[in-house]
Amino acid sequence: MPANLPAEAKAKWHEVTQTKTPETRLKLMGEFLSLVPKHKGTEKMCSQVKRQMAQLREEIDQKKKQAKRRSAPSYFIEKAGAAQVALIGPTNAGRSSVMRAVTNSTVEVASWPFATRVPTPGMMPYEDVQLQLVEAPPIVEGSSEGRNDGFQVLSIARNADGLAIVVDLSDDPVVNYLMIAKELDNSRILTSLPDGEVEITRRGFGSDIQFIWDGELVDCTPEDVVALLREYKIRSALLRVKGRVTIDIVEDAIYGNAVYRPTTVIANKADLVDSQDVIDDLRKAASPLEVMVISAQNTPDLQQTLGDTLFRNLGIIRVYTKQPGKPASKEPIVDREGLTVGGLAKIIHSDFYKRFRYAKIWGPSAKFDSERVGLDRPLSDGDTVQFHA
Repeated sequence: MPANLPAEAKAKWHEVTQTKTPETRLKLMGEFLSLVPKHKGTEKMCSQVKRQMAQLREEIDQKKKQAKRRSAPSYFIEKAGAAQVALIGPTNAGRSSVMRAVTNSTVEVASWPFATRVPTPGMMPYEDVQLQLVEAPPIVEGSSEGRNDGFQVLSIARNADGLAIVVDLSDDPVVNYLMIAKELDNSRILTSLPDGEVEITRRGFGSDIQFIWDGELVDCTPEDVVALLREYKIRSALLRVKGRVTIDIVEDAIYGNAVYRPTTVIANKADLVDSQDVIDDLRKAASPLEVMVISAQNTPDLQQTLGDTLFRNLGIIRVYTKQPGKPASKEPIVDREGLTVGGLAKIIHSDFYKRFRYAKIWGPSAKFDSERVGLDRPLSDGDTVQFHA
């Protein structure tokens, strides 16, 4: 999206961001859209704002309904275990069957559509950790516009650490996969790692723009970014730049940050399909995502196989700590790929980082046992670390 909105529109969007009342925010968004020039360069941004407006209307309606009754089902599931993975997909794809096969969940498996009405969690043991799976209610065409409680369902996907899209191989798997992919994309939930992304955290204090560099700016400078933000009256914010970020990506993020969620496709009910072409077509449509072909009813060692795939796709690493003269701990510290000795020290306690002298490591990333390393040393899954302060 080009950075060419009129000043009046940018000022109006600043009013939107400063307003917390849903009704007022909705009104201001409508005024903002009236100030936006209608051309191809603003189509994506206008669609994003219209979806946000639809979500606000849904929230307002939900509050009115809740005021008339004591309680409503919650779609929020508190995270547990090494990571939370949302099982999403169309109705009757077999999400409940997968949950029952690999977790401790007693979710009901039903033959009729839309049997799952609220999210259901379950814990899946994997080696010495546990992964939390959450079966979400079905996604339908139009979920990103609020249809069939779509905003709440997609919020489960946005809040999870990773996604598993479950499709039925015996029921138009390519069509159903593409529908789910479209609804996720419309909700700014990315399933493939983008070339660049930026997270904008606005702050209510100070008067400066700070950058955290996990990437680089392309065809623009930090000064260009600061100038753009100030056009939107954003004078205090923290920006995390990941990958290769253009000025268009920065402006796009002003209207709502996109999120990337590592995603696996689970092609279920393989026992009902004889044709390899169906599987090949799905793999082609879902590329570059990994497609697991299973039968929740018949696949042997499904818990281990699914655990291997999710663990690898999520980029989880387990690191064990060790005190001098004692065996390594049996309970790992769980984090993501890219964790360094310094990052591990901060996770344990700030004093470990402040008073750090050196560390010794054993395991896959060690050149030899008891290798002496510094704070910036990257760690791998299965490493053991001993701190010296």
